[in-house]
Amino acid sequence: MRTLFHQGYVVALFAIAVNSLLRHRLRSLLSILGIICGVAAVFSTLSVGEGAKREVLAGIQQLGLDNVIFRRTVLTKQQAREMHNFSPGLKQSDSILLITLSDIVENVGYLKKIPVNLTDPGLQLTPLVAAVSASFTEVYGIRMQYGRRLLPEDETRAQAVCLIGKTIYQQLGARGAVGKYLRIEGQLFLIVGVIRSGFEPRVKKKGALLARDLNQMILIPFGSHNYLSHTGNVRGVKPVDEIIVRLKKTDHTDKFVSVLQRTLDIAHHNSRDYQTIVPRRLLQQARETQRIFNIVLAAIGGISLGVGGIGIMNVMLATVSERTREIGTRRAVGATPEDIVYQFLAEAMVLTTIGGIVGIGAGILSSWAIASFAGWSVAVTPTAVLVSLITAIGVGLCSGVYPAVKAGRMDPVTALATS
Repeated sequence: MRTLFHQGYVVALFAIAVNSLLRHRLRSLLSILGIICGVAAVFSTLSVGEGAKREVLAGIQQLGLDNVIFRRTVLTKQQAREMHNFSPGLKQSDSILLITLSDIVENVGYLKKIPVNLTDPGLQLTPLVAAVSASFTEVYGIRMQYGRRLLPEDETRAQAVCLIGKTIYQQLGARGAVGKYLRIEGQLFLIVGVIRSGFEPRVKKKGALLARDLNQMILIPFGSHNYLSHTGNVRGVKPVDEIIVRLKKTDHTDKFVSVLQRTLDIAHHNSRDYQTIVPRRLLQQARETQRIFNIVLAAIGGISLGVGGIGIMNVMLATVSERTREIGTRRAVGATPEDIVYQFLAEAMVLTTIGGIVGIGAGILSSWAIASFAGWSVAVTPTAVLVSLITAIGVGLCSGVYPAVKAGRMDPVTALATS
């Protein structure tokens, strides 16, 4: 018994569909333009969304999911003068207070940005110079490409040593190797390590980036920054810009964050001159935002493909009206109404499959163009390819149902007489 799933029948069905489409090349091309544009739009939006998701998640993971970060709040001069009467801001002693607070605290690191210039002529960029604690590289999860990390004695003795990012190392060439010296505002610092390539933000927005680009950083031991001009302590206080607290793995992170904040509030006389960043919370928020973003993108892509599907339906309805003689002839030689329905559905599937494949190619090109000219992160994934193609075929089948059924119900005698 012949069925739709009989191999020979399916091959013959698609051969007839392809032959019919080739005989109406211009009409076929016009009917799939909407599908091509719709698939390209769906593919591009999925690729841009996936790229944005990966960049956000990479930035959050760079902060460390078991870390709690306290950063100095940027204040105006008037706000700083008013608040300084109550609190001098984040300081090195705060880190000592936090690490002795509970055994849940595994380690604490701190950082101070140093506004200095590099006088080395080999550098063509302005890297961020930061004085950090010896524990900073461990707490922040920094791995070394060459050399070693900063040691506790580097900090206690204020050694003039430094770690450099991979980008700086590449620009310096042989002069950036471990054991060479780097001049920072006239002071020579011995390079003891090169940071392995880390998170590189594609889009760099001032004030909006949580994770720093370690590849363009120079880290020196906290205390050694006193060798540099305009970086000394103020009234005996050792100010810092950031304190990172690494917690032991626990299910009570949120509750303990409140304890850390309350401890700092008391030490700062309730002057909230810092902001709290909890990467684990940020990760949850980013995933929720991405889920909503994906729904919006799917809706936009669905509308685009829906428009393309309507175009295919209109063209196929016109085709049915023009092909009454063909339909009548096929019915007269023994084709059943189901055969006619399957033929037109096969034509719709072939059209949308071709449109989907071409649309994916156009989507890849548009994604590369977006990445090159707009500077957005784009990620082409197999999921985006499959979703775009399957959605296009589904839309084509749905669009071809009504014309196919209309063709299948056509009376052969009337069709031959009309033609």
